[in-house]
Amino acid sequence: MKILNINLKNIHFCKAILTGLFLILMYISFSYCFGETLDEDELYCNSDLIMDVESGNVLYAKNGYKKVYPASTTKILTAILALENLDLNESVVASAHAVYSTPIGSSVIYLQPQEVMSVKNLLYGLLIESGNDVGNVLAEAVSGDIDSFVELMNKKLKELGCNDTHFTNAHGFHDDNHYTTVYDMAKLMRYAMKNDTFREIVETREYTIPATNKSEARELVNTNKMFNKKYTKMYYEYILGGKTGYTEEARGTFIGYGTKDDKSVIVCAFDGSQNIQNGQEGRFLDSKTLFEYAFENFNKFKIFDKNTIAYKVKDENTSKEYTLSLDSDKYALYAGGAYSTKYYIDNIATNLEDKNLNDKVGMISLSANGNAIDIQNDYDLILTSKNSYFNTNNILTYIEYIIVIILFIILIKQITKLIKLSKKNKNTYNNYNDKSAKRINNVRKI
Repeated sequence: MKILNINLKNIHFCKAILTGLFLILMYISFSYCFGETLDEDELYCNSDLIMDVESGNVLYAKNGYKKVYPASTTKILTAILALENLDLNESVVASAHAVYSTPIGSSVIYLQPQEVMSVKNLLYGLLIESGNDVGNVLAEAVSGDIDSFVELMNKKLKELGCNDTHFTNAHGFHDDNHYTTVYDMAKLMRYAMKNDTFREIVETREYTIPATNKSEARELVNTNKMFNKKYTKMYYEYILGGKTGYTEEARGTFIGYGTKDDKSVIVCAFDGSQNIQNGQEGRFLDSKTLFEYAFENFNKFKIFDKNTIAYKVKDENTSKEYTLSLDSDKYALYAGGAYSTKYYIDNIATNLEDKNLNDKVGMISLSANGNAIDIQNDYDLILTSKNSYFNTNNILTYIEYIIVIILFIILIKQITKLIKLSKKNKNTYNNYNDKSAKRINNVRKI
């Protein structure tokens, strides 16, 4: 018999190696399933946030609901109100009041009193070059005067649910009563992104405003350094658009959005140093980190299925039945896990018979709440069918009920028949036994 020579030191060494490999695999599996955690020590700004564009789900927040100063990111709201209230091709005359009331030290495109410019070109000057003078001119064009425009701004903020935001001007120059949170700013950007013209402008790298009655052509360059490859540490290939801001009190602010692998997110980086090292700005460094974290650690899940969210509405006066459904499946980025849902239907149209299939006929408020998801959104309900109560589907249903009833009756009859047969056989058996017993007794008597 051959005896094996075993070295205990080698066994312990192998165990250590295997244990180490096991721990590494467990770490990789955990990271894959649940995502890496974002180290706040890697972030330079005091307020950061990531929001899923499609659902509004907050994927990460650092002081997300803390009061901050927005600086020129204010111009997002100014642009949206201009887009919703003015024609792009409308010509606007810059008033002396709008030009001269622009705060000293502001970022401007040097508009002149009585200068005429289209709304579209003013918007490029507002969002690309971040002209505070443009903000004043657009404010007057929308509301007649700047104070009335500020009232409109705050009314719109309330409508959007930006409840921790209050603005005092159209451009973002510092005022202690002009404040926001990065959460509110992300909600504002998510709303603004629904406007195609807004996205077209903030996604523009360079733009030329043609010569006007008071000025030669203006060459504009976007203040967003994440667009420019020469800023290697701040450049990010998946960013699509955004808006910058800066005042001494607000420091560097930035809100932008990007898309990768069918995932779209908004990132906010506020209250950051303008010079971390060699001209690198905290707002852009943080934004790049936030983008990469979101794209690598969150997946897209279907949270509401259009085929399961369908509601029947019956009109007793017309004997009609209508089906209302979501127009499409709804998705959200989150880390995964269980969640509960609630819904509330509102504003159902009263004249459904006059509507065509796929027309919008109401609204539904859907919410999903869990450990990794917390959203509430209003979605359109569309008309997907309208039928008489006595339609083909109902007739088929009635036939099915009748068949079931008939089968049930047949089953009862068969069971009754079997019971009767069983009793008859038992009686026959008992009679046979009685006759047999009598014969046996007769034989014994003989």
